[in-house]
Amino acid sequence: MTNKEMNPYASRRDWCTRLAALLGAGAISSIPARAETSLETAHDIVILNFALRLENLESAFYQQGLGMFAPADFQNSATVQTIGGNKIGANLYSYISQIAQIEQSHVAMLIQFLYELDGTPQAPDCYNFGITTAYSFLQMAQTIENTVVMGYAGVVVPQFETSNATVTSFVMQSMVATIASVEARHAAYFNLLNQVSPFPTALDSTQTMAQTLSAISPFLIAGCSGPAIPLTLAVAGPAKESIITTNQSTVPLTASLSTSATGQPLTYLWQQVLGSPYAEIMNDTSVMATAILLGGPGEYTIALKVIDSLGGSDQDTLKIIYRP
Repeated sequence: MTNKEMNPYASRRDWCTRLAALLGAGAISSIPARAETSLETAHDIVILNFALRLENLESAFYQQGLGMFAPADFQNSATVQTIGGNKIGANLYSYISQIAQIEQSHVAMLIQFLYELDGTPQAPDCYNFGITTAYSFLQMAQTIENTVVMGYAGVVVPQFETSNATVTSFVMQSMVATIASVEARHAAYFNLLNQVSPFPTALDSTQTMAQTLSAISPFLIAGCSGPAIPLTLAVAGPAKESIITTNQSTVPLTASLSTSATGQPLTYLWQQVLGSPYAEIMNDTSVMATAILLGGPGEYTIALKVIDSLGGSDQDTLKIIYRP
């Protein structure tokens, strides 16, 4: 049995169910059968990588701002002093921290979806935001968030008069639109801080992907890419899909080579694959487990599933050939 056959999200129906769970209870109340359209296409991967590029930029921008400025810098900024909001200034650093966490969640989610579609996530760019004060940071946040909202609208709303790629599958539309609505809340917040209407028009403007990439180009360092994208990866043994031959009925299992895209501890689950001789697995939710081969000589298949802190997951299988 292949690793893909073992993957509990291999079917499109299960993948859709997982999407709803990752987006949160109530985000998608139900996904009809028509959602089972072809998602594994170059078109979908291009759009996800476009969204990932925007989210990487936003995540880097907020992380840089939080590293440069203290809560007092925001409270004493010209922005807060102009609107006369000491309470707003007191909460500003906390709200920006929440936004930064949300953007990083979007990054991890998009990376995981790209891997689910057998796509290659685009590595982050290198950035030069040129911010020197909390005031300039808040102004740039408004610009970036509004640009991102227009970019998302451009891949959700069909634009028949342009060559822009738009989302065609129902599931992908739901996922992208749900992220876009959160980005719109961020844009409205920074508009308000900078004394611009948070809802200036009845309909949001849209941009093609080319227009959006042109708009963010001043923040990008040409010819430079960031570090490789981390991957949540399950490794049940010395390598992916390892085969072990042993004359012992007790076999130690290790998932120590598994990695997490979020950098946070993984959740582990070891299970025997149905169809192989019976084995009992001890410590089946630990990085180190033990398989007791009770079915006698034969070929045993053990599955390992790992889940990261944002719900991203991967699975690997280990074959144990028992010859006493």
